[in-house]
Amino acid sequence: MLTTGAIVAVNGLNPLSLLALGMGGILALLAAFGIAPRLSSKNPTTQESTPIEEIPAPGEFRIYRQAELNRTTASLLANGAILIAGEDGSGKSVLASAVVEKLQADGYMVAFIEPATPKQMLLEIAHQFDIPTENLEGKALTADKLQVAIAGFLEENTAFLVIDDAHACKAGFRMWLKQLRRINAPMLLLATDPPRTDIFINIPRIELKPLPEYAIREIMIIAAAERAIALKPSELSKLQERAGGNPMLASRAVDEEYLGLDVEGADHRRYFDITPLILLVGVVFVVMRFIGLGTNDQALYIFGGIAAAVFLGLSRLLYNLPPEDRRIR
Repeated sequence: MLTTGAIVAVNGLNPLSLLALGMGGILALLAAFGIAPRLSSKNPTTQESTPIEEIPAPGEFRIYRQAELNRTTASLLANGAILIAGEDGSGKSVLASAVVEKLQADGYMVAFIEPATPKQMLLEIAHQFDIPTENLEGKALTADKLQVAIAGFLEENTAFLVIDDAHACKAGFRMWLKQLRRINAPMLLLATDPPRTDIFINIPRIELKPLPEYAIREIMIIAAAERAIALKPSELSKLQERAGGNPMLASRAVDEEYLGLDVEGADHRRYFDITPLILLVGVVFVVMRFIGLGTNDQALYIFGGIAAAVFLGLSRLLYNLPPEDRRIR
């Protein structure tokens, strides 16, 4: 009797009402079991951690990526190579500086260079390693001879190469780095959206994730103190939305507030995870099909079947796309 009454009750509803009824019922069930989806990544629970006890004084240096620092240093000391990838301003250069400082404090030789012409980069590496750049006759070494000299030095000594913005280096220079890896020369590369070619495809990588909320807030408090301005908690929360876990954008947001600039939107790549919502819509379409079958509503049955088929096809297509193509930009 109960089943018959339920069918009679929904038989007079139009498809839109049935859709709303189905979505409401599913959301109620999810909430009852404590598994309601989170549609926003503004405050993800995975990134909420215990705040640091003390906020450092303005100008004091702090590393928020201690795990990445330890992992990178250990890889280099094992004659390995590692690539640190992340968006602009995510803290790659700060992390690299900490790695260089730690290695040099332990007595190791490190060459930390930035992109330039291949010859200039080779000369800079040679200068930092105290490798002669002239032959016995006083003539400057060619790029090919510099490459041979640097490779020989790395084979005979424990020394490390750290290259910032490696994605901007010429392809020929990156191919030379690939040859250095054949002799197990340890190197750290930092890149924004590195291509899947040459040296970048040969070495393991660490993808820098957005910093947790407490770290971004701390960076903003320090930046505000350096500029002698006081920010209310509500103002900090508004600025954090613009930063999106990016430390450079956090400092820039404070600068814009200091200058009184009215900025809308943000430049970060922190995205909303709408996967739970997509799955929920698919379930609703399937439920609609069964409701149409139980109520003998042919239109609802056909609509639910077509919608479910289209949804499954699109979800499968999106699943097979590369990760960066699934991002909501």
